[in-house]
Amino acid sequence: MDEKEKVNIFKNKNFNLLFAGVLVSNIAHVLFNFAISLYILRIAKEAFGVEQAALIQAAYLAVSGIILLVCMPFGGVLADKMNKVRIMYLTDYIRGITIGLVSVAVLFVDHAGTLLIILFIMNVILGVNSSLFNPASGSLLRFIVKDEELQQASSYMQGSANLQNIIGLILGGIIFATLGIFWIFVINAVGYIFSAISEMFIRYDHKAHTNDGEDITLHAILTDMKSGVRYLFGAKAILATILMALGINFFLSPIFSNAIPIFIEFGLGEEPRYLFDSFLTRETWYSIISVAFSVSSIIMALILSTKRTKESYSKQFKGAILGVVIVITFNSAVMIAYYLNLISIDLTLIGMTLSMFLAGFFIMNFNIPMSLVIQRNVEPRQLGKVSSVMNVLSQALIPIGSMLAGVIISQLSITYFFGFVTVGAWIVVLIYINNKVSNQI
Repeated sequence: MDEKEKVNIFKNKNFNLLFAGVLVSNIAHVLFNFAISLYILRIAKEAFGVEQAALIQAAYLAVSGIILLVCMPFGGVLADKMNKVRIMYLTDYIRGITIGLVSVAVLFVDHAGTLLIILFIMNVILGVNSSLFNPASGSLLRFIVKDEELQQASSYMQGSANLQNIIGLILGGIIFATLGIFWIFVINAVGYIFSAISEMFIRYDHKAHTNDGEDITLHAILTDMKSGVRYLFGAKAILATILMALGINFFLSPIFSNAIPIFIEFGLGEEPRYLFDSFLTRETWYSIISVAFSVSSIIMALILSTKRTKESYSKQFKGAILGVVIVITFNSAVMIAYYLNLISIDLTLIGMTLSMFLAGFFIMNFNIPMSLVIQRNVEPRQLGKVSSVMNVLSQALIPIGSMLAGVIISQLSITYFFGFVTVGAWIVVLIYINNKVSNQI
């Protein structure tokens, strides 16, 4: 390829089909996830009362997480042994048809308890299909784009995910409030069907990573799962970087899942006045804080999409992850100062929004190159297994982190929590930076 020739990934037909399908289905998926929690709470309250409603909603979310955790390794093995595109469009069809059928139940079933049972069954079906779809889609890019297109393709895919999140959240609020849950189900079902149709036209040589002579048995799947773990342990630089990222995520994710909602509900919610309170509710501020992260992620993804692929990403990884930890430290300092009554609620809101905006830059500056490194350096026959192992590790650590955060906040205080995540994040990043293996990636 001529060094002066600019890469335009949208000239790649297969990428366009994948991008379009993922764009539509993911917006519908975010829209659906926004509304389903509210809907579960509403009908659970009707059937069992307010106190039990939150428990039922938590059980609904837990079922999905457990299924992903248990089934995703099998999905990774299947992704390496079968046609990835076929797995994707079949699971999208199943999800679209399932949600479409449930939409009929939503329209005609009046008994709240019966509806809850139907929704839990739907949740199981969606969870199993997601565990098959995610490893296949996550490892497909390598096979449909050229090496010089990988960085731009990965940037657009990850950058669009944040745009999809913003659009889905905005549309979810509008549609749920104006048209109701039935149309949320219908739109999500149509989104999955559209995605499946788009994916059916993707063409690639699946024999590059499959072996038609191998039978897919439980023993073979378990053996391949072990193979994926062994492969990661052999790729020391990639393993060290993955473990570092998982460690940072362990301390970072509870800020989003635990600390910020607690601040919005019991901090901001109890303030007699706050910044722009004449036209912004506390829920709106929650949206602003979340959107700040997504907007900066999109900006960084667009910036990275113009960059050429590097031979080494060691310095970029270290700079990005150091930036994340500095942002965690800044955010923790702001929140501790607020809870100790050292700064006003207005400065706290500004500080939180700023920290989330900066976090989006640094996290995307790590995530996109990391995806590229894995796509480029992991053997094609191992991509699905490696992807599933990474997903399982991250899925397993996030609930543990959230539970630990809840214990610290409830038994000690939220200021102790922010001190804990700050110290923990610094320990992880310092260990990584001083590990000689990190220079080899």
